[in-house]
Amino acid sequence: MNADEQAAEQIDEVEEIEPAAGAAPAPDDEIESLRQESARNLAGWQRAQADYENLKRRSAQDVRDRVQQSQRGILLDLLDLADDFERAEREAPSDNAAAGDAWRQGVELISQKLHALLIKQQVSRIDTVEQSFDPELHEAVGQLPGGHNEIVAVLRTGYTIGPNSNLRVLRATQVMVGDGSIEPPSQTDNPEEAEATD
Repeated sequence: MNADEQAAEQIDEVEEIEPAAGAAPAPDDEIESLRQESARNLAGWQRAQADYENLKRRSAQDVRDRVQQSQRGILLDLLDLADDFERAEREAPSDNAAAGDAWRQGVELISQKLHALLIKQQVSRIDTVEQSFDPELHEAVGQLPGGHNEIVAVLRTGYTIGPNSNLRVLRATQVMVGDGSIEPPSQTDNPEEAEATD
């Protein structure tokens, strides 16, 4: 075999080894295909990661809600006990002889410890002194003669729970509200001016 025949034979072998034009993708097409598949896999992983983080957050919130719900039940029971101590202190005799009574001192000490426990749990009383009726804080159970929307009497003390930034009503204050039959005093300081306007 001469050199020309060998060269022709080698060209034929190379043509057999090279694939047909449409049979396999060019290297650039294959790289782009792999990039798209990689992007899809990354997006799927990111979605799965976000779903997992959301699940963790929801689970943690569910646990916090259940703890708060059970804590709320216990605290409401303690508030009933605080009401009983409040009534006992209000009904106790006011004479000096009873003030030194060991039983009365014991009741006052237990009441103080109960209120200290409530404060430790971030429970505080709802102030009603010189406050108008607020449906967020108060539960109106009836009306009495008084100014419109004025708290006339407190039947049961209300309490809030939590820090000031996240304050929630634990138990609303039960109040009697004024029916508007008594007008508030006029805002003028001089009675002569009030008569002149009549």
